[in-house]
Amino acid sequence: MEQKWTGNFDCASCGRKRLIAAEFSTKMMERYQKQPTINLRCKQCVDAQAQAERSAACARQAATVMSDERHMCSACKQTLPASRFTRAQLSKGSEKQRCHECVASLEVLSPDAHGQRKLDNAKHLLRQAEASDSVSARLVAATQLAALEAQQVTGIKPVILGRGRGRNHSRGHGRGS
Repeated sequence: MEQKWTGNFDCASCGRKRLIAAEFSTKMMERYQKQPTINLRCKQCVDAQAQAERSAACARQAATVMSDERHMCSACKQTLPASRFTRAQLSKGSEKQRCHECVASLEVLSPDAHGQRKLDNAKHLLRQAEASDSVSARLVAATQLAALEAQQVTGIKPVILGRGRGRNHSRGHGRGS
């Protein structure tokens, strides 16, 4: 088995090569770290398969439900036929039910938006630190940004080490004890 560099991943579904870890879900990367022989699937392939499954489910539901019943989507505020909702969404009641499109749009935004927000925040903190005269603040901000960028490429979260005992803090060992 060939040894792979940490930021060099291949998608088994679409065949794209040399992808960074940010192209894959966190769960997929955790599974890969535990078992490097599994086939990785990028977020695009997983999303495409999920969209196909949702479309097929919509078609099956539309074929079985031929009623004229209409419901209001709580997200987009449109009154739509029952075939545009899943059975689980319809069971939530009118104040919480959402149509297929609204559910899909919320699923797409959530995971990557959080990571991008953290990265933007770290860049903002670095700009603030560079404007100050504090070298230590610049160093801290730069290392936090570097750790987030490295996590995006490698998929490995940074390890924050404790202060430790440091130098010359031996306990009863050596001379003079």
